[in-house]
Amino acid sequence: MNTLASAPHDVHVERILGRRVRDLDGKVIGRLEEIAAEVSGDSCIVTEFHVGPAAALERIASFVRQLPLFRLLPFANWEYRIPWQLFELANTHDLRVRCRRGELQRVPPRRGDFIP
Repeated sequence: MNTLASAPHDVHVERILGRRVRDLDGKVIGRLEEIAAEVSGDSCIVTEFHVGPAAALERIASFVRQLPLFRLLPFANWEYRIPWQLFELANTHDLRVRCRRGELQRVPPRRGDFIP
């Protein structure tokens, strides 16, 4: 099961967005900035969690990068896209992934998520 509602208890997205995410060793890997989901019938199925600086930019506003002044600012151009299977939602105050940070792959944001 991979929906937020099918976790052992209901999880309210607004309560977990922006929280730090830690790995198996307790090291912070970033903040949960976005949750990707697909609609299937009358269900919403979580596919992945986006963690890291590019995910934050993606969440805040893509139009910021289009403004001339903000084009000059160096934005980190990577994020972690963590499959739902690796994300632990049992304790929403202490978000964790089921692997070490070094096992996660940093990826550039998809074109269209924001203007690089």
